[in-house]
Amino acid sequence: MSLRRALKQPLLNAVARLPDSVQRAMFAPQIRRVCTRVPLLRAVYSGCLRRHPIDLQYGTQTSGLVDTSTLQRDERLAGQLRPYMGSQPTIIRRALDTLGDISGYTFIDIGCGKGRPLIIASEYPFARVVGCDISADLVKTANANAAVLARRFPQRPPIRAVHANVADLAVPSGNVVVFMFNPFGPELMTTLLCKLEAGLASGAIAHLFVVYDNPVCGDVLDGSAYLKRWFAGMFAYDHHELGFGPESEEAVVIWQSLRGARPDLFAERNRPIAAKDLLIAVVE
Repeated sequence: MSLRRALKQPLLNAVARLPDSVQRAMFAPQIRRVCTRVPLLRAVYSGCLRRHPIDLQYGTQTSGLVDTSTLQRDERLAGQLRPYMGSQPTIIRRALDTLGDISGYTFIDIGCGKGRPLIIASEYPFARVVGCDISADLVKTANANAAVLARRFPQRPPIRAVHANVADLAVPSGNVVVFMFNPFGPELMTTLLCKLEAGLASGAIAHLFVVYDNPVCGDVLDGSAYLKRWFAGMFAYDHHELGFGPESEEAVVIWQSLRGARPDLFAERNRPIAAKDLLIAVVE
């Protein structure tokens, strides 16, 4: 197992550097069918290794798959993390579109990785767009991507990523949108929830949305006395995103705070969440 882990990330890095034409050939059904039978090669077919169209569009670097052992050397902490992979822009946009007017809100991505959701959030009228991640290397990449966006779109809200563990994170005040793409397990999710609840109880957070893409630990948030459901549903990948992620659709569940709550708009907001495994959840 340790040898497989040692070989896995160099293999993923090597595949990610292949020309896009070669990567497309690897996804031909007959080749994929053979390669997915080899345990070490299965991660290649997450689709996350191919250079995503958003990176081709903007000249950014948000693609790739980064294993938890690379994110964090502490084995106990790494065991609570989930691998980095970029979420799909279409799903982020559709989730944010459910929120209504978020002018002046602060957007914060927990486990921002290379910052793809930060790029999408900058399309909206947030006051600030912030990301945090436990990997200093990924934060460096996210800030490099932010610089690319700032040069191209100086009118957009500023993007900044910070290197931080959730336990040490300073949660923004005022009106806040928290975004997550299955960044970690229930222990760290509980730590994050306690911070959010403390901000709501003190009045530092006036109103809060929690947007959870692939909500494997959604039961933790459902158990909060400070939050209630806003939305629950499945969003399909856009056609040009197919093959650039592990699925063709993803579950998104959104909570809002009781403090400053907006009137409920979505009748099916309380649909149950079913975690298929540590990486994938669906809304039933």
